[in-house]
Amino acid sequence: MKVILLEKVANLGNLGDITEVKNGYARNFLIPFAKAKRATEQNLKDFELRRADYEKNQTDILANAQYRHSKIDGQVFSLSAKAGVDGKLFGSVTSFDIVTVVNKTAGVEIKKSEITLPNGPLKIIGEFDVNVILHHDVLATIKVNVTPEA
Repeated sequence: MKVILLEKVANLGNLGDITEVKNGYARNFLIPFAKAKRATEQNLKDFELRRADYEKNQTDILANAQYRHSKIDGQVFSLSAKAGVDGKLFGSVTSFDIVTVVNKTAGVEIKKSEITLPNGPLKIIGEFDVNVILHHDVLATIKVNVTPEA
C-alpha cells in the first residue's frame, strides 16, 4: 500500500515521503497513529495544503525532545530494591520503575516506551547506562544506580 508519511518514521522515511509499505503495517500502525495517510489524489492535495502545519508540528515535537534531552542526559538516578547478600535482586528493576524515578526527580515526562533495556530488566545491584530514545534524532543516556534496601 502506498502511503504519505505525516511525520518522520524510523527506517521508513521523512515527512512528505510517499512510500510503499505492507498493508498490515499501514492499517494497524501508521494510519491509526496518524503517522501516514493513504496516497490517494485527494490526500496528496490535502497534504500539500497542510504541509506547513505538519512541518511546524514536527519542529515542535523535536524541540520538546531536545528540551527533555537537556534535562536528563547524563543524570544519575538512584533506585533501591530488595537484594540478597550476593547482590542479586529479589525482583527486578524494569523500565516502569526507571520512568517513575525520572519523572519524579527530573521534572520532565518520559514514557515507558522511550526506555531501552537491551539486556532486559536490571537484576543486580550496580550502576547501569540506560538509553532513552526521545525522538528519532534525539538520544539521551542516563545512569541508573540500583542500591540494596536497608
